[in-house]
Formats: sequence, structure tokens, C-alpha cells
Amino acid sequence: MSQTALAEAIGTTKRTIYAIETENQDIHISLAHKLASCLDCGIDDLFIFDSNAPTATDKALWFTNVVCYTSEELDKPIDETAKLLESSGLAQRIISGYPIWHTQGYEYMAEVLAEELSKAGE
Repeated sequence: MSQTALAEAIGTTKRTIYAIETENQDIHISLAHKLASCLDCGIDDLFIFDSNAPTATDKALWFTNVVCYTSEELDKPIDETAKLLESSGLAQRIISGYPIWHTQGYEYMAEVLAEELSKAGE
């Protein structure tokens, strides 16, 4: 089933389905129930329960802290730094690489990002 068809069947958007599939959005229990009903499975079948896995909220908070540290490295305002990271494609890399980067810490990630943005002429 395509993301579009699934989204239409449960009354949400394709973007929401994508965010859930890529673990960038936590799922509300009512939406989980709709998904399970549509896919003819149990709610438990939709999830891999790993107490160590980061939630969308964990990733968002971590990303925010990385942006704060990076803005200090670049001597730029936070909103300008966030735009630079988004336009350079580094924002998605940060979020998708959360488990690896998280172990290095905010300061290390900020140094790497500042260096990459400088190389890109930003």
C-alpha cells in the first residue's frame, strides 16, 4: 500500500505517514489504532519497542542544542544557523544520524557542522 493510499484510508497526510515511517514523529494512540485497523494487524505489530531508541522529541531537542552550539561556532544567530543547516542539507543528516552523532556530543557536532558550512562557502 502506498503512503498516499494509507494516509487517505486513515484520514491523515502522506507527510505524517512518512514521518512515522522514518521515526521522526511519535504516533498518537488513536492514529495507531486506525493504522492497525487499516492494516488488519494489532497495535503491537506496528512498533518495535526499544527503550533505548530515541523518540522524535529526543531528536528534536538534540537538534535544537546542536543548532545552538553551531550558531556559537559560526558567530551567527540561531535562526540564521538553522536556515544554513537546512539549505545545505546538513539538517537531515543531523537528524537521520542521531544515534551516531549523539555519542559525540553537541560541541563535537557543532565543530563538524561549522567546518562543513565554511567549506561550502557559507
